[in-house]
Parts: sequence; structure tokens; C-alpha cells
Amino acid sequence: MKSTHVNNNHWNTLASIRHHMYEYLLVFSCDQITETIIMSFKQYYEQQYGCMQAAKLRPYLTLFHCVINESKIDPVIQACAKIARHTKPMKMELDGFDNFEHGTMYIGVEKKVSRQILTLVAALKARTGEHVRRWSPGENKFCATPHITIAKNMTDEQMERAKKEWSPRKFNTTTSINEITLLRRSLLKGSRYEVVQRFPLLGLPEDPYIQGSLFPDTP
Repeated sequence: MKSTHVNNNHWNTLASIRHHMYEYLLVFSCDQITETIIMSFKQYYEQQYGCMQAAKLRPYLTLFHCVINESKIDPVIQACAKIARHTKPMKMELDGFDNFEHGTMYIGVEKKVSRQILTLVAALKARTGEHVRRWSPGENKFCATPHITIAKNMTDEQMERAKKEWSPRKFNTTTSINEITLLRRSLLKGSRYEVVQRFPLLGLPEDPYIQGSLFPDTP
């Protein structure tokens, strides 16, 4: 009979890598009043439609998402800090309910503000895209449609009921955005999001005489 050799070092290495892998989210948070209103919507979806995860997710507007080793996140943090320094605080107007085809109901963002948000995302992508593609291939996503999720992974039946009831409804509110927040959670089962860093939006002018890169060429 042939014997089977198990390389324990190999499995220990994989376990160690997984222990240091985190899911990161860069988000805008709502003010307390707006968050309370949206949480009431999410609780309704859970109670009326059976969307069991709806009320467990805080209402964020996600700008960027990736799964990456904690040792590789520093360039992303540097980019967030730089972009926040040169981004002005804004009023984010939420303007009604919509849905994505893959089972997500959400609250949309007014078009002018949506363009502002996408400009910020484009700056983040320009500064970090190469790094993220290298260290988080296939596990990263930059915001393309600014929105706040109410419920996701809905069944076709749940979606049809929700669309019929909510699509005709009017909803309009404005929340102040003064910072962006980087969150993370471990890939280990049961882990919750924790705040890594908050970046205040300062609106400082860019210095036209200084150009730099997060990834300078090294000799």
C-alpha cells in the first residue's frame, strides 16, 4: 500500500494567509436621522418579504470593495487620505427606490451628486487600480452606480412583491457627507466589520506645482 504524505507546513501556510486576509469597504455613512429612516425600510423588508439579511446590514454607500491581505492595504489608505484632503464635504440627496436585476432593492442618489461621487471613485481607481489588480485580482469592485442597499439576494417572488409596492413610492431626503470611512472584516467565520480609519473631507486645493504618485518608479 502506498503511503500518503501530508505537508502540514502547506496547510499551516494557507491558514496563516487566510488569517491575514480581510474584506475592506470604503463607504459614505448617513447621518443618524437618515440611517434610522432607512433601517426602518430594511426592517420592513425583513418582516414583510422575508429578506432575513436586510436589517442586519447598516445603510452605507459603498465606494470601493476588495479582499486583500492586511499587509497590502497601506497604498489604498494613502490614496483615501489624499483624495479626502482634496474633496469638499457634500450634501447627498437620495431620491427614490430602484432595483438591480440580480435581486437587490436600493435607494438611488440624485444625478448631480452621483456624478460627484463617481469622480471621487475615478480618482481612487486611478491611484490604486494597479495595486488592487495585482493583490486582489477578481475580488475588487469600484462603485459604478451610487446607491444605498435596502435588501439583496432577494428571490424573484420577493422582488416582484417589493417592486410592486415600492417602485411607485416617493422618497427624498438629504444627508451631509463630511468623511469617508474604511471598514474591514476578517474572512474568518462570524467576523464583523470594524473601522480601520476615517478620512475627513477637507476640500483643500491641489498644489499645481507638485505632482506625485503612490507608486513611484524605483531605480
